[in-house]
Amino acid sequence: MTRRRWWVPVLWVVAVLALALVVLQYIPSGEVEIAPGITGNLATMVHVQHARKPGPGRLLMVAIDVGTVSELEYLLGHLNPTVEFQPVAQVLGPLNMNQYVQYNDALMQQSQWSAEVAGERLAGLDARIVTVPGALVLGFVPHSPAKGRIPPGALITRIGPYAVTSVNAVRAIMHHFRVGQAVAVTLKDNGRTRVVSVKTTRIKGDPDPAIGVYISALQKPVIPRPVVIHAGQIGGPSAGMMFALEIYDQITGKNIAHGRIVAGTGEILPNGQVVEIGGVAQKVVTVYRAGARVFVVPRANYAKARAMAQRMGYHMKIFPVTNVRQALSDIEAATS
Repeated sequence: MTRRRWWVPVLWVVAVLALALVVLQYIPSGEVEIAPGITGNLATMVHVQHARKPGPGRLLMVAIDVGTVSELEYLLGHLNPTVEFQPVAQVLGPLNMNQYVQYNDALMQQSQWSAEVAGERLAGLDARIVTVPGALVLGFVPHSPAKGRIPPGALITRIGPYAVTSVNAVRAIMHHFRVGQAVAVTLKDNGRTRVVSVKTTRIKGDPDPAIGVYISALQKPVIPRPVVIHAGQIGGPSAGMMFALEIYDQITGKNIAHGRIVAGTGEILPNGQVVEIGGVAQKVVTVYRAGARVFVVPRANYAKARAMAQRMGYHMKIFPVTNVRQALSDIEAATS
């Protein structure tokens, strides 16, 4: 009579678990993971014409990592207190990940223009925003007939024989067409004008024909001191407030960080108002790891930012603000 080897069942259990893990790795979870990302030194990202020499210290912008995850990553992620999960439909809406990235790139461009105006106004210069006639293409609805024919970031200036004077004008223009009709769309793209043909389609919930694009107004700054911002692969509007503060710092030479590492986040409007953003809890982790102990956030994000700092045991000053002037005052008080 042979004695059963005790380790055989153990091997089977291990094999089954390993197979389950492999399978879970390839099953989409339907969730998006929001995780700590990177910071950027604004002195190397923002360049104002005839800028004052930068002083000691650093102003940092901060970004998060956003991506869809498998069931395995979703399960393991709950062991990590620094990440957060949200349903794909809540984060991406009708967009896929590529379209979401394109959309955030467009938001980044708009935030830079708003920051240039807000920062130069803060420095006492006469800066303003003007609206360009046309409709800026941000992305596409699912199965859009315009995808591949109209690039994101292009400006629609005419649909058929009708001039697009504003975003609101598009709906009225589409009344003139029928579903399935080929329409000539005039674009401005990378400095050149061209015409493409797009068949109109029907979008659920919309009684009018459509070409299947998400659009917004294109606004550009008119500023006394030219500014160039290199954001790299970072998208979204949340760096706007810190761009504005760096622009102010370079124009005035105030050196508001005073030798410290200061981070901040918040979308900014041209009038200097600071607006709520997403992923603030993960940004707390990112800026702390980067050595910042002063963090400025929109007032609406303050409670969540403070809760993460307390949860992680971080000793840092977090300031809630509603406008860029208040952010400037809080930073100067914390660093001087």
